[in-house]
Amino acid sequence: MKWPSGAFWIVVAFAAGIGNYAVKQMVQGLDDELTNVRRKTVVEQKQIHDLTAEWTYLNQPELLADLNRRFLGLVPIAPKQSRGGVDDIAMRPAPAPSDGMPEMQSVAVASAPPPPATKMAAAIVPVSAPSPVLASAPVGPRPVAADKPKPASLDDLFAQVAGNR
Repeated sequence: MKWPSGAFWIVVAFAAGIGNYAVKQMVQGLDDELTNVRRKTVVEQKQIHDLTAEWTYLNQPELLADLNRRFLGLVPIAPKQSRGGVDDIAMRPAPAPSDGMPEMQSVAVASAPPPPATKMAAAIVPVSAPSPVLASAPVGPRPVAADKPKPASLDDLFAQVAGNR
């Protein structure tokens, strides 16, 4: 009677030792993974800090004004260049259907209502050929983007990591 119960307890102790070792190895692996993620987070925060500093340096008004003067020569608009309000701007004309358009798109383009006439409509020069970008663009309702969840801030992520210890 002592032999089977003693063997049973030896097997139970051996199984408990193997289970304890397996759990210890799993916890060490997760701890190493957490350390690597934290290290990568710190490196990326330093990169973000460096890129923010570089962006701030490159967007200095004095530097931009110097680059503008040397390469572009842009000047502020004069009051006489402003002709009116937004309502005076003519609408873009609908592109003319081309031979290469599929039948479905040509029907949709032909059924589109003409743009409203304005004071400046006479100043619009008709384009002989439609732009390749406009001709190849699909006609119809655009797909609506699904609401994307707002990304959490780094402070919230650190709070989550600290809370999961």
